[in-house]
Amino acid sequence: MDKKVIRFLLDCAGKNKVKVALDNPFRRIAFDGDQPRLGWVSPPIWEELRASLKRIEKLIEGKEEFIFLGMGGSINGIKVLNSLSSQVPLYFLDSLDPSALETVLDKIKKLEKVMVIPISKSGSTLETQLLATTLKELFPGKCKSHFLWLSDKESFSKLDNLGWNSYPKVTIQVNENSDIGGRFSCPHTLIFLLPLFLLLDRDIKKIQKLFFQYLSLREKVLKEAYEVAHSYQSIESGFFSIIDKEVPLPGFTIWATQLFQESLGSKKDNFFVKTAVGRSIEGFYPIKLSLSCEDKFLYLMTLMYYLEMFVAFFAYFKEINFVNQPYVERYKQMMPQLKQEDTSFPSTNLERIVKDLKSGLDSQIKFIEVVLYFYPSLSFIEKLESILKENFPQYPSFVFLGSDWNHHSYQAAYLDKKTLYLILTLNSYKITDLPIKEELLQKNVNTLRLISAATYNTLKAKKLHFSVPKS
Repeated sequence: MDKKVIRFLLDCAGKNKVKVALDNPFRRIAFDGDQPRLGWVSPPIWEELRASLKRIEKLIEGKEEFIFLGMGGSINGIKVLNSLSSQVPLYFLDSLDPSALETVLDKIKKLEKVMVIPISKSGSTLETQLLATTLKELFPGKCKSHFLWLSDKESFSKLDNLGWNSYPKVTIQVNENSDIGGRFSCPHTLIFLLPLFLLLDRDIKKIQKLFFQYLSLREKVLKEAYEVAHSYQSIESGFFSIIDKEVPLPGFTIWATQLFQESLGSKKDNFFVKTAVGRSIEGFYPIKLSLSCEDKFLYLMTLMYYLEMFVAFFAYFKEINFVNQPYVERYKQMMPQLKQEDTSFPSTNLERIVKDLKSGLDSQIKFIEVVLYFYPSLSFIEKLESILKENFPQYPSFVFLGSDWNHHSYQAAYLDKKTLYLILTLNSYKITDLPIKEELLQKNVNTLRLISAATYNTLKAKKLHFSVPKS
């Protein structure tokens, strides 16, 4: 094992670029421009974490149900955590489709006991702002006692200018820095540690015990991540299969997909990335943590850190900047140029889509990926996956929900030549029978349509787009 490479990575953590030695290879691949992004490499200081949790404990006093709002790395890790325990009612919103909001509201037992926690590193994430503004409608005259923002400290003034002046705010990072990107926010930031605190009965002693157990395993995890990355240093494609039976797949699939797709995708000429979780695919390289832990939360923390370290070391071998995402602004830049009539896709159904997909396949295509810009029923997902498996058995398929997909896979998809992308919207969205002004819900739907159209128009990858009936 090359201890020098590990030392190079650790030496970069928490430093500004000008303070990193010129011969350190991570100086070239672990900064977003000149912005440091390795704050996740080192865990927070326990005393600072304890102080943060004690402060939050006061802010959420009397609240029993929690709605987290966010996109991509701001919320995916929380979904994984929640899948490990149903002890505390934690809910999530990362879709602008009003049906997603309806699903959450149907679960709420006592609105007066609800705390809404929007999460945005920049403070201005479009979908998060729209969802937070929408949920303000539920608390007329008492909003400030029902909201707690998580953001970077430097974004607090931006939040104030967007209408959140005097609302409670807490920094994402325990040390109040801003050198951790969303996909690396678990398990070392409050995006992970706050919901974990809730799931552990708001018990500081439980958190402390778990935290120090995790610290004791960190060196072993780091070394194993390096060794596996080293063994894959000469592979010609970034097709990875993360095999793990101890973590529930639905939430973890999205979290891991973002980590790999956004960190490694569309970064190197003719190097394509595809991530499978919980399934083996021919030609994919397996990744599995050998460490075993009885505590499910401890295991998740070590697994997340292991995969993040693997990505960092693999990027070192491939000379890939793994902390930036140079293409994610492309669809956002197009959105203001589009008019509402530009967002109408040809209407069809799943059976007819099969024919169009077949005509779009060529010798380069190895995968089919479907992005649903709506909140589908489980039966719709099952039917779609069954159709894909039956008609395209030789093409591994993936199904994701937009616009969350834009925050975890657009970067990799942008220059992807191996995947045929199918972008779907609904013919119409439900905006009635909810305790929210229809104009707010319609604005959310219009924005979702704009994102889907801008995505279609900016992707360099091969793609198709349609509109389908309600699922």
